[in-house]
Amino acid sequence: MTKEKFSVQETVKLHVEVKNVSTVHCKVFEFNTETYYRKNLKPFDTTIDLDGLESTITKEFPFNYPSNYKKKEVFEFPELNNKVGLFIIELVGNGRSARAVVKKGSLSLIHRSTPAGHMVYILDEDKKICRSDRTGLWLNKKWYAADEKEGSIFIPYTQHENDTKVIMQHGDFA
Repeated sequence: MTKEKFSVQETVKLHVEVKNVSTVHCKVFEFNTETYYRKNLKPFDTTIDLDGLESTITKEFPFNYPSNYKKKEVFEFPELNNKVGLFIIELVGNGRSARAVVKKGSLSLIHRSTPAGHMVYILDEDKKICRSDRTGLWLNKKWYAADEKEGSIFIPYTQHENDTKVIMQHGDFA
């Protein structure tokens, strides 16, 4: 079974059954997560239209199996090592296609209530507090920047209770 989430250092490996295919053509598309999440406010999935998009990586995997032979293959993408982001990998062979959504890296959020609002911290996949000039979160279309030294983000209380989604961001990854 192929994973969807990989650590930043981990090599992406897709486990795929091939049959009656001489060559599998592969395209890797890298997405701007901040733009996607701010526009859609929903999880990423494979139904996204890729027409007109330029792939960042193109590969071919040739096979020399008899046409009636089914074989499990592992497709590796070392080009994605040490990259953080969201990728769609599209495999095409003999008129059939398959897609995989791959997430490299992760962000999580912790918070505590204070008398004036919420104190929030964004954590990377190693559970370290994220600190940079591009660390913060989007809440109701408003940007709350993290303190570059502490990594803390202050969100004041509002007069009305809110049940909304937030978009966490560190650098170019959301």
